[in-house]
Amino acid sequence: MNLDEAREVVMLLADGVDPLTGEVLPDRSPYNDPKVIRALFTILNPPKDKKPAKKTREQKQQENVAAGRPRNAGLPWTEDLKEELAQKFMSGASVDELVRYFERTKGAIQYELVKQGLIEESEAE
Repeated sequence: MNLDEAREVVMLLADGVDPLTGEVLPDRSPYNDPKVIRALFTILNPPKDKKPAKKTREQKQQENVAAGRPRNAGLPWTEDLKEELAQKFMSGASVDELVRYFERTKGAIQYELVKQGLIEESEAE
């Protein structure tokens, strides 16, 4: 039996019809119980998987800390943070100082500095 044939059998049962004879099932049949009918239709038409709720910035930060990562690892850079990073770097802050200040990985700091044209890719480790 293939999947389409199995669906047809379940659909007939959910509709209250004997799949072998085509006769309407008696009222006292377990297949005419509302709970069983709902279960059969649920199997035939499963609910769509919902995407998990998007985590807040604070939730992501808590996960990072719990996993031993910098607090802001993997979080997007806001325009304000990008500007602040550039200003601090141009004022002489080292990459290590920026790592501590922004609570990000060294790679994230260097990548953003490269994107902003403040260092060459060859300067990034």
